[in-house]
Amino acid sequence: MEATMLDGIRNIAAGKAALAVAGGLLALGACIGDSPSQAGPEVFCDLDQGLLFSSLPPNAIPALTRPEIVDPSSPDAEYLVDSDRVLGVYVNGVARAYPHNILWHHEIVNDTVGGEWVSVTFCPLTGSGLAFDPILDGERLDLGVSGVLFANNLVMYDRLTEGVYGPQLGVLALCEAFAGQELALMQVQEMSWGRWKELHPDTKVVSSTNGAFNYRVYPYGTYDQLADNTLLVEMDVERSRPIKERVLGIRVGDGGRGYPFGELLDRGRVSVVNEVVAGVPTAVFFEARNGAVAVAFDARVGAQTLTFDADIDGGIWTDRETGSTWTIDGSATAGPLAGERLVTRSDAYTLFWFAWRHFQPNGSTFPN
Repeated sequence: MEATMLDGIRNIAAGKAALAVAGGLLALGACIGDSPSQAGPEVFCDLDQGLLFSSLPPNAIPALTRPEIVDPSSPDAEYLVDSDRVLGVYVNGVARAYPHNILWHHEIVNDTVGGEWVSVTFCPLTGSGLAFDPILDGERLDLGVSGVLFANNLVMYDRLTEGVYGPQLGVLALCEAFAGQELALMQVQEMSWGRWKELHPDTKVVSSTNGAFNYRVYPYGTYDQLADNTLLVEMDVERSRPIKERVLGIRVGDGGRGYPFGELLDRGRVSVVNEVVAGVPTAVFFEARNGAVAVAFDARVGAQTLTFDADIDGGIWTDRETGSTWTIDGSATAGPLAGERLVTRSDAYTLFWFAWRHFQPNGSTFPN
């Protein structure tokens, strides 16, 4: 049987290889127990050392910067089928899709959309897709994959300065020169490629010509399956739910609110939750069509706070205040608010259950 990428990472990880980038500025080996003579200059990381794990050399998983982008009809987009999942961003009226298929192999894409820089990140081991504004103190970070994992989550670094930022799900920088600083999160919606195209027929997508990988094949075996209980690096995890169940998390410090997809599905194949989270009236839309998707919105339009009901048969959402109808991406298609768009909460993203519970230990979980 052909070895998967996960097998390869496990084989390399077993060696606990010390890491170094040209000039020796990136050296996380010191953070995981290697001596300074083996690893180069020590890098400060305010992290639990027992959960840091060296798996690959820096850039062995090659992040992309300004990749080639094509239309969905292009032959270079044929690696995708409608059920494949994508991270979709919509900036200044411009829609773009970053498929998991690409991110399995690159994990980070630094790009410009609608005239703004965005760094789209995905960690296959924690199932987490986040988008960052890469501008920090007026300078742009060119985020790359360090090759180190923290609690099975990718650790990012800046390829321009070779400074370590920290784990993707930490959001707040916890290493080296960036310690204590924080990249702002940007709006991102995770859904199937087919659904994203329906909602954004003018979307562009990352081309298959950006690397020599087979973007049609998931390289981690059965790792992302709901019944798969394996982790690359064993750790204590919350197992009250399937550890690979998808959760829509709204991050508030080390807390917030998590919405397991199983709980949302129990409310119906099209459902909604109206709640106040961190002082913000919030509507969580869920649909199981074409691959489950959950999106959290600020429920306010102008000075008006909306409350939503889900129409299972019609596959739409209707607000009680105006009777307008809405789609899963927060667009009003009919009624007094037709043409309006709800603001996607930038602090909301999808990840696996075990990662939600580890990185947001003080978060609550719907419906409790």
